[in-house]
Amino acid sequence: MKNPWGGQKIIVAALAFIVLLLLGYSLFLYRPTVMVIAAQPVEIRGEVRGPGTVQSKVPVVVSSKITGILEKLYADQGDRVKKGQLLAEMDAAELKARLAAARAAQNRAQKDVARSRATLAKAQANLNLAQSNYRRDQEVFKPGYISEAAFDTTSAALKVAAGETAEAKASVAATEAAFKQAVAEAQAAAATLDYTRILAPMDGLLTVRRSEVGDTITPGTPIFHMVDMDWIWVAAWIDETRIAVLKAGQEAQIRLRSGRNFTGTVVRLNKEADMVTREMEVNIKFASLPEPLVIGEEAEVAIATGYTRVIAAPWNAVQEQDGHPGVLVVDAGVVKFRPITLGLRDRQRVAVKQGLKEGELIVSPSSQTKPGVKVKSRLVAGK
Repeated sequence: MKNPWGGQKIIVAALAFIVLLLLGYSLFLYRPTVMVIAAQPVEIRGEVRGPGTVQSKVPVVVSSKITGILEKLYADQGDRVKKGQLLAEMDAAELKARLAAARAAQNRAQKDVARSRATLAKAQANLNLAQSNYRRDQEVFKPGYISEAAFDTTSAALKVAAGETAEAKASVAATEAAFKQAVAEAQAAAATLDYTRILAPMDGLLTVRRSEVGDTITPGTPIFHMVDMDWIWVAAWIDETRIAVLKAGQEAQIRLRSGRNFTGTVVRLNKEADMVTREMEVNIKFASLPEPLVIGEEAEVAIATGYTRVIAAPWNAVQEQDGHPGVLVVDAGVVKFRPITLGLRDRQRVAVKQGLKEGELIVSPSSQTKPGVKVKSRLVAGK
């Protein structure tokens, strides 16, 4: 009778042998295939990208200087206006009545000044006559040609004339002061009436109308928002680690959320970073304005930071070890980490200033493997 355990032992031994063969192959002979690219010089157009919004360097709020009711509107949002153009008017009936009253008071004060000056002129003439009579009577009184009573009468007349003249001068001063006050009040009333006319403070575009006819307007209440069309730009936020390569005058591409594309120029870099996001504002002025222009529209900017021809690596090949950037290269069939120095970068590649030689095989993407692994390389077209 045959032993059934003998056959089972043979099967188990065979399976164990197969497992050992597979394990040995995986440990000593198997090499996974990784995709690599050959390092070679390419032209890199360096760029820095960031989100932003369409803004104006000179945003202005058009409001009233007085409290009143908005009576008429002559412009609306979307209108381009000139400096001094009439945009709106407020109810002016009460202010017109005040101005009329102030001007009437000014006219009365002016007439009072004329009367007081005429009175002064008459008083001055009487004083001159009294002074002449006094000098004449004084000369004849000494030798005794006139009596003392007659000379006293002449002296008294001189004192009366002097008093009347002084009083007339005081009246002139008072009426002139009253006239100046009336003039000032009339001018203030006229200025206040002018404030009912809302004028454009500059050439520009009305972006928003905040008030309607019939609204009660107080000083500072926005009626319109407007912008200076000569200074429309994108205020972009750039990570502070990229600021060192930016400067005024660099060209930029602007893509608006509406899908429109424009060119621009960096005109200003702010000098303070946001303490939370660690980003800095960079202003890119449009070469030609969008039409229609939408203040506040979201945008994406790509600022050109230069051109260079140099060995480059795709971004998906770059990784960090101990805080240092590098790439994985295949050297004699073994994956090794190679520290590199980064340069200009675009959306897909980064220039390698140091660390790579032309022709070396770069693992791309680097997530395929890790240092120390023996691999087979599959060369693909450069990225």
